Amino acid sequence: MNSEQFTSIFMAASEEPTPKTEEKKFEAERFFAKVREELRRLDDAQQFDILFPVAVKQQWNAPSYTAALLLRELSPACPFSCEDAVRALLPEWDVSIEEVPFYLAARFGPTRIRQAIANLEPGVTDKSEKVNLETVAYWLDAYEATYPSINS
Repeated sequence: MNSEQFTSIFMAASEEPTPKTEEKKFEAERFFAKVREELRRLDDAQQFDILFPVAVKQQWNAPSYTAALLLRELSPACPFSCEDAVRALLPEWDVSIEEVPFYLAARFGPTRIRQAIANLEPGVTDKSEKVNLETVAYWLDAYEATYPSINS
């Protein structure tokens, strides 16, 4: 499975009407669990290559929320530098999905993410990318409030 296959599987599933019965809801949960188990069998690099590129897209372009949930849950090693990982959120990331900054904070630590934000800030000129960068900082505050024992 690659990120395009992951996207097509979940986009096709989202085209179906919203499940209205408990049976349909159960089927959707089983499908999600099956994908999760398939991903668990992969190594960190494969998990990251499938999930991260999808998780940093707008929700109307990809199953970003689902990818972000799995990215946060599986927490594969991030092969990018901290700056490159944060930079990947700037063009298209859906700011309502806190799981991606939470994943990065768990991987790099909030202090390191804040350093990356400070390093990137002077070079970010696009207004929407600035908003995304500010929102990463916002979600870091939420992460630290949720997990106060994690300092670095």
